Amino acid sequence: MASRNYVYFQPNKKDLKDKYGDCQIRALCKVLDIPWLEAYDLMVAACRKEQIYTIFSCPVDVHNRVMLSLGFKYTGVSNKKGTKRPTVKQFASQHPTGKYICKVANHIVAVVDGKFYDTWDSGEYSMYGFYEKV
Repeated sequence: MASRNYVYFQPNKKDLKDKYGDCQIRALCKVLDIPWLEAYDLMVAACRKEQIYTIFSCPVDVHNRVMLSLGFKYTGVSNKKGTKRPTVKQFASQHPTGKYICKVANHIVAVVDGKFYDTWDSGEYSMYGFYEKV
């Protein structure tokens, strides 16, 4: 059963079966409200500058530089001993306003105004941190 605050989101009209690993691009589309190709071009430019061969598995440090250059602020999520990290759906529920890009294990998810947008329900994934559009 899908989470209440999950919304299916696939801005890439050529990825009809949700097979591409383009979560960074999809999240940028949603949070910046731009077309998929525009978000793709942002990532290509950053990876070209860094001379990285693929944007679909962009290294964390390059992704961080891209996000900071686009006006995002990063906040890490720690899990102190004996505690659990918040999940994407918990984070979305606790943030009814705002635009965020959440980092989870091997994935990135957009959260906008209390809902999380992805090609699948990633709500149970534990968060490592998030970018907030400031």
